[in-house]
Amino acid sequence: MLESVKKIEIIVSDPEVPSVLKVLKKHEIERYTIINNVSGCGEHGCYGDDLIMNSYIMIICPNPDIIEPLSKAIQPLLNKLGGIFIVNDAQWIAH
Repeated sequence: MLESVKKIEIIVSDPEVPSVLKVLKKHEIERYTIINNVSGCGEHGCYGDDLIMNSYIMIICPNPDIIEPLSKAIQPLLNKLGGIFIVNDAQWIAH
């Protein structure tokens, strides 16, 4: 049976991952996936071809109430350091 959830996607430079993880921990988010060394092109150019790589952090969030406080806590990091924070509607198989 599929369950409706929110999927949060965060992309930041590798050195900023510990700062993001601190924010996640503060909001009691302990389950996430990190994919290192991601690359791509966006509004500010292409990333991944230089010495500093990016990381992709995915969070499946069954409780949507955490999204607004989390986004407010992450925004200062993104304003200072750059990155992406995306929230999507998703479905997953609860097991």
